[in-house]
Amino acid sequence: MPTNYSPVSRHGRLTLPPAAAGGAAPLTGVEPAVSAPRRLVDDALGAPVRRAYHYLDVVQDAYVAGGQPRLLQSYNNESGLLTSAFVYDNALAILAYLATPAVANVRRARLIGDALLWVQANDETYADGRVRQAYAAGPMLFYGGGPAFPGLERDDGKAAFLGPFGFSGSSTGDVAWVGIALAQLYVDTRIGKYLDGAVALADWIAARPSPHRYGGYHGGVQPDGETAQPWVSTEHNIDAYALFVLLAKLTRDRRWNARAAVAAAFVRAMWNQADRFFWTGTLGGVASEDPNAVNTGNIPEDVQTWSLLALGDRHHDASVDWVLGHLSNTDGGADSQLPAGVHLTGVTYSTEAKRMTGPIAGSDLPNHGGAVWLEGTAHTALALLERGGQGDAAKARQALAQIVVAQEQVGGGQTVGRTADPAGGRLSDPAQGGSWTGSPLPARSGIVAATSAFDTGFGFGYFPRQHVGATAWFLMAAQRFNPFR
Repeated sequence: MPTNYSPVSRHGRLTLPPAAAGGAAPLTGVEPAVSAPRRLVDDALGAPVRRAYHYLDVVQDAYVAGGQPRLLQSYNNESGLLTSAFVYDNALAILAYLATPAVANVRRARLIGDALLWVQANDETYADGRVRQAYAAGPMLFYGGGPAFPGLERDDGKAAFLGPFGFSGSSTGDVAWVGIALAQLYVDTRIGKYLDGAVALADWIAARPSPHRYGGYHGGVQPDGETAQPWVSTEHNIDAYALFVLLAKLTRDRRWNARAAVAAAFVRAMWNQADRFFWTGTLGGVASEDPNAVNTGNIPEDVQTWSLLALGDRHHDASVDWVLGHLSNTDGGADSQLPAGVHLTGVTYSTEAKRMTGPIAGSDLPNHGGAVWLEGTAHTALALLERGGQGDAAKARQALAQIVVAQEQVGGGQTVGRTADPAGGRLSDPAQGGSWTGSPLPARSGIVAATSAFDTGFGFGYFPRQHVGATAWFLMAAQRFNPFR
């Protein structure tokens, strides 16, 4: 195997590139998802897992069918995010399909992987390996009669990233997750273009070390595509570490080990020894903040569980106990958005999510401090399974059973796909004469992002909307598939 890989080739129109290695046949269509998962944490999860795969299939086919590369719309139509396809969610969908790598699932994973390679190769400005935060999965018209997109490919042949929503930047974490997904897709297929794409993404991250006190790799670039984010995220460096370690194994290039060490050193520097958790990273989100200082204001769940999943460092595995002790919630009752009589237990996003009052950022809904974040609950279940301490497997099964309750009880009546809008079925604001209503999502299939609306404390919120990312994490946790390794 060679030690260096050339960047992915620059394709023109959005068509399926030919298979690049190993004699793999081109995609000619997509069969229904396999009926039997490869392995399950609990036999009772068999039907919920099959339903969750069916949800991913339906969302993938909402606008385009057959063998054309495409991305999945991250949330249901009624979310107000139109056809936004976040690259993080699509990377997770690839990994969820690979958790049961039957032929049909690998073909579906390849459709997403090929779409991600296409957007990487067809940016309107950059040819440096990056991907943007989100793209249009299907036809959409922005609020106020703004830009309209027919789908992933704009009329000028370029990738339809969502600048009007502010989703035009590139975060280190998102870029790393796409790289991880493409690298894992290469592991399953041995098709070289996926490894090429992962290497190009990793090179983009590696070229952005932080010059500040704690090192690591900085947050990426702001929506203008140029201005560096001065802060450094523990989560992003966990993701970068995992990608670099994968590439060290797959390319046999020792430079990736050195780059992984930079990311790991930052993560370990964020360990709070006294209270046994990881800080979120460093400051620098606003001009008045010092990027040499640790951000102690809001402590998130993901860095606590992902650190165990990615680094496997037993010296820090008490961070999972910190999550259970400080971020656990039970939602239900008079102030909840759950159906009457339904109560759900899991974890929330962060310490601020439990404490905040007032409206959620970007919404007029109030923060519900008792809400459960379903994606984070799946992170925690998988981390418990990976740790394997006394009682950990039972706690993981309990968490997964609660996610199944959400699958069965929350998110009914939501839709995806083309609408009755005469302009190509595009999603657009009903207040301006458009429509959000598409085809009903299959019953009891997708997992909502949150049991009730809540604010993360980082300038955005989660809502009871069916979500590709939450569903993908459930699939991985239910099958004990660690995407970082």
